[in-house]
Amino acid sequence: MRKTIFTLLPMLLLIFMVVSCEDDEDLTGDNNDKIVLTTENNLYEGDLYVIYLEEEIDDTQNTILMLQQMIENGEGTAEIELQLSESEAQLQILNDNLAYQIGIEVEYLLPPRKPRRPPNPPPPPSPCIGCVPLEGNFSYLTITPDITNITIRFLDYNTEAELEVVNFNVFNPSEDYNGVVSIQPASLNNFKGQVIIIVERQDVNDVKTSYSLNARFY
Repeated sequence: MRKTIFTLLPMLLLIFMVVSCEDDEDLTGDNNDKIVLTTENNLYEGDLYVIYLEEEIDDTQNTILMLQQMIENGEGTAEIELQLSESEAQLQILNDNLAYQIGIEVEYLLPPRKPRRPPNPPPPPSPCIGCVPLEGNFSYLTITPDITNITIRFLDYNTEAELEVVNFNVFNPSEDYNGVVSIQPASLNNFKGQVIIIVERQDVNDVKTSYSLNARFY
């Protein structure tokens, strides 16, 4: 009888180990593979970066036109000439960064996502000076493989209270989308209104970029 018990113990131990391993796989499995992205439920950080670059390009172009006009009117000084030269150099950098970001979108076949700028956003209940209308009610934020580390902070515009912080400490590819996106949950609790979006990102070339946007979710 004792010999039979000793024979059964290794078998029971083996069964327990197999079941435990399966449970561990379930717990540590990549949740990204179970997420279905739609045009309604995800916001791509690259779109936010493009909006920022477009806004900066517009502002820089306006600055260049103003400085050129001052020079044409005989109001040019050495300082103004320097400002013009620096603004033109900055415009070139911004255009290069925009072209690079657009190239990322061409390189990777991205899943459906919310449009950056809705064609007919409803009028805000209060003045939205310098803010970008964005459709809210998203559930996920996504990034592409060119980003290795990123932090996205959403602040209430009026109080600067922190609504949500989303961190991607590493690019964790979702196999359901051919590994072209990493996914993190984010919803802002369906916040509606004006926000400040602050982004700190690092790409595969170890280039660190910080930018902020004044936006309104509706």
